[in-house]
Parts: sequence; C-alpha cells; structure tokens
Amino acid sequence: MPKPSPPPGQKDSPQTPTNQMESAESNQSIDPKAMEALQQMGKYLASMKTLMFNARIFTEVVLDNKQKLLIGGKVMYMATPPDQLRVDLTTDSITRQFFHSDNKFTMLAPRNGYFAEIEASQPTPEVLTQAAKDYGIEIPFADLLEWGRKPDAWAGIKEGFLVNSPMVNGQRTKHWAFRSENLDWEIWIKVGDQPLPLRISTVNTRDPSKPRFLATLKWMEAKPGATGKYKPATEKLKKIPLKKAETNKQMEGAQ
Repeated sequence: MPKPSPPPGQKDSPQTPTNQMESAESNQSIDPKAMEALQQMGKYLASMKTLMFNARIFTEVVLDNKQKLLIGGKVMYMATPPDQLRVDLTTDSITRQFFHSDNKFTMLAPRNGYFAEIEASQPTPEVLTQAAKDYGIEIPFADLLEWGRKPDAWAGIKEGFLVNSPMVNGQRTKHWAFRSENLDWEIWIKVGDQPLPLRISTVNTRDPSKPRFLATLKWMEAKPGATGKYKPATEKLKKIPLKKAETNKQMEGAQ
C-alpha cells in the first residue's frame, strides 16, 4: 500500500509515485488528510451558487486492436444546483451541447443541425445518471455536482494519499491520489481558502486497457445574467428521437 503522507520534516518535499510504492509496507490505506481535503473541497463547492469553469481535456480512446488514441477537447461548464446545467463539449471529432433546465434534458449537435430532448424533472445529478444508464450519454464532470452535496459521494474510496504539491496554471495545489472500485483517480486541489479542483485524472480499471481521462480546469466567477445561458437554442435545429442504446453512440450520424 502506498505510504499516504510525507515523512516528518519533509512536508515541503515533493514525493514521486516511486517513493510511494517503495513505502508499500505501510498498512494505512487512507490518509485521513486525504479525506479531509476532499471534504473541504466538497464543502466549498456546495457553498457556490453557480459553478462555472472552462476545461482542457484529453481522453484515451482504445481501438479494437488495443491501440490507444489521445483525443483532445475543451469544455465550458456552468451549473446552478439543483436543476440547471449547461455543458459545451468540443473535441477533435465532435461538438455537443448538453442542457438541463425547465424540466428537460436536451442534447444538441449544433454544427449538424440536430437535437434530442427528454422530460427530466429530477435534480441534475439524477438526470445525468439516467442519461448515462438509459442512453449511454456520458457527460464530463458528471460527479462534480455530488461533491459536498451527496453524503456518500466518496464512500467507495479504498486508498488515498498525498503525491506532492505542484503548481497548476500558476497556482499551488495538493496532488492527491485515490483508488475506488474500478477507478484510479487523482485530483489537484488549490491550496488556500478556495479549495477548488484544478486538475482531475481518472483511469478506468474495469477496462483491461485502462484508458485515462485528464482535465485541467480554469474557474470563473458567474456574472449577472449568466443563468440565461441555460436555455438551448433549438429553433433552427431538427428534432430527432433519443433512442436507448448499449453504448454511447447517440446522434452518431450527426458527427
């Protein structure tokens, strides 16, 4: 088990994953400070009326021959809990917009002139869970709205430790590593009185190829009138049915 925290007198010295692995004899799986860091971050996120950031993302896509491709993209994210969300996703291959507002969940492919919509009166986290389960629609940062708001958001964590204290976009962070069922994940939390997540990395360990997702976040303050951006512009788009599917291939023809 990786040693969860720096040795006494070395709090300012970065630790590498190698150092952590060399300390495998430690029998403490979760550093209490790791969970405290998540709780402080969650408390701060839950205190925010509107969450708004831009993110640069990279996703590994695994081909049938097991070769990995790195797909880049960017995300504009805005949410006002409990039931308003807008996510603008642009990658190397697709452009999508996702909205949850006015008791509807809407997905747009604006460049191709299509949109799909379903009734959705539940809180946003429940809507995103349904979209993933029933329609195979995976939206980046879907768990973010549960951090600090859902009591058992981190109940599945089995391991957690401090890696080091790097700079991310010119801001000092604490880099924490965690292990949950079927997921290895890391989070870089801003040091100070605004403990925001500035970088997130996940590895799907259920998949034998273990694809990675990486995102660097730049947080912004929501300006007055920003909530007007929750209304999707569908007037010039053709509505198509949102069909249930086993994989995330909705609106595939609109790519």
